Amino acid sequence: MKIKKLIIPIIVLLITIPAIITAYYAYRRYSYYLPVRYEHNKCNITTSALDNPYCGFYQIYPYKITGINSGGNILPGNINEIKDRLAMVQVNLSMYKDMPLSSDALSQLDSILGAWAGSNKQLILRFLYDWDGNASATEPSDIKIILKHMEQTASVYNKYADSIYILQGLYIGSYGEMHGSAHQDKNNIIRLARKLYNVSAPSIFLAVRTPAQLRAITEGTDGLVTERLGLFNDGILSSTSDCGTYTEGKRGQELEFQDNLCLSVPNGGEAIIENPLNDINNAVKDLRKMHVSYLNSMYDASVLDKWKSSAYNGDGIFNECNGYEYIEKHLGYRYIINSSSLEFEPYSDETATLNISLENMGFAPCYYPPDYTITCINQETNKTYTIKPGINAPDNGIKEIKLSAVINVRDMEQGIYNIYLDTADSKTGETIKYAIDTPPGQYGYLAGTLLFPGK
Repeated sequence: MKIKKLIIPIIVLLITIPAIITAYYAYRRYSYYLPVRYEHNKCNITTSALDNPYCGFYQIYPYKITGINSGGNILPGNINEIKDRLAMVQVNLSMYKDMPLSSDALSQLDSILGAWAGSNKQLILRFLYDWDGNASATEPSDIKIILKHMEQTASVYNKYADSIYILQGLYIGSYGEMHGSAHQDKNNIIRLARKLYNVSAPSIFLAVRTPAQLRAITEGTDGLVTERLGLFNDGILSSTSDCGTYTEGKRGQELEFQDNLCLSVPNGGEAIIENPLNDINNAVKDLRKMHVSYLNSMYDASVLDKWKSSAYNGDGIFNECNGYEYIEKHLGYRYIINSSSLEFEPYSDETATLNISLENMGFAPCYYPPDYTITCINQETNKTYTIKPGINAPDNGIKEIKLSAVINVRDMEQGIYNIYLDTADSKTGETIKYAIDTPPGQYGYLAGTLLFPGK
C-alpha cells in the first residue's frame, strides 16, 4: 500500500522536473534571443589612379658625392608637381673609389637623403660608381673599399629608413646594374650581399639584377637574406632573355620563379626596346606574372609611347583603357572590398564574427603588411567600437585577403551601426586608398551596416 502511495508522487515528479527544465531553457533561449542583422555595402569599382605608397612609375635623380653640399638645390624645383610616389635616388661614389668616405661626404649624403625624407616620396636608393657604362674605370679595385662604403653609407641612410623602399644593387657594375664589374663573380656578390644585409635597416628591401644572382646569394648565405631580397630588371620585356637577365631558352622558367618569389619581395625596373613582347596585352600578362610594382617613367620612350597609343583589351571596367594608364594603375597593389558578412546564431552565440573579403586587382602584393582597423559607429549616439581583425592571406598569392573580427554584440547598445574598414601602411602610417568610387572617411571605407532588434 505504501509503495502505491509513493509511485504517484514519483511519477508526478518525473513528469514535472523535465517540464520545468524544458520551460527554463525555453525561457532562457527566448530571453537570450538577439536577432542581429547585417547588410553588406556594395562598393562601386573605379578606374581612377590611387596614389598609394610603394607603387607606380618613378624618375631618376642623380647625385655625385664630392664632399661639398649643394645648398638649396638638393630637390628638383618642381618636386611638388611630380605625381610619382616613388623616386630613384642614385648616389655616385666614384670620387672616393680609392678611399673611405670623408665626414664631409657623409654630411653631403645626409643632406640629400634628409631633404628627400621630407617629401612624400618613397625612395629606391642605388649607390654606384659608374654612370657611363665603364665600371672598371670608376669603381674601387679593392672590394674592401666597397665594403667600407657600405658600412659608412648605412650609418646615414638608416636614419631615413622609413622613407626608403629598396636598396637596389650591390654598389657594383656599369650603371650600378651588377654587370661589367671586376667584383661580380659569385663569391664577391655573396660577400657584398651579406654585408649589405647586415648593415642596412631590416625594414628596407634589397634587390639584385638577375634571378641567378639572387639564387646564388640565397644559397651562399644559407637563406640569410631571403625575406628581404628581391629583384630589379632594367631590361624588362626587351627580348626573350630580357637583355641577358635570363639564360636563353629559360624565360618561361624564370617567369615562374618570379611569380613565386615576388609574392613576398618587390620587383621592378625599366621596360626597354620596342618589340612584340611589350605589346600592351603581352606586357600586362608578363608584368602581372613578375609582380612588378614599379617602372621607370622616362625610359624607354619607344615602349612607353607604344603603351600610350595602345588600348588594353581585357574583361571588366578597364577594357579599352589606355595601355599606359592601365599599367600605371596596376603597378603594385590595388584593393577593393569584395564582400562582407556576419556570422551569428541569435539564440546561442556570445559574439558575432564579421568577415570581410578584399580583392587585389594589382600586379603585386603590398609588401609591408597593412594595419587594418574595423570601427563600428552607432548612427544615433556616435558611440564607437574599434576592433583589430585577424588576417588570412592565401598562400597562393595576392588575389584575395580575408579579414575576420570578433564583435561583442551582446555588450553593445542597440541601434544601427555603420561598419568601417581602415587600412594604413604599417611603415608610414598613411591611409591606403582602395579602388572604390567614394573616398575614405575618417574611419575608412563603409563595409556594411549592423542592425539590432527593432531597427
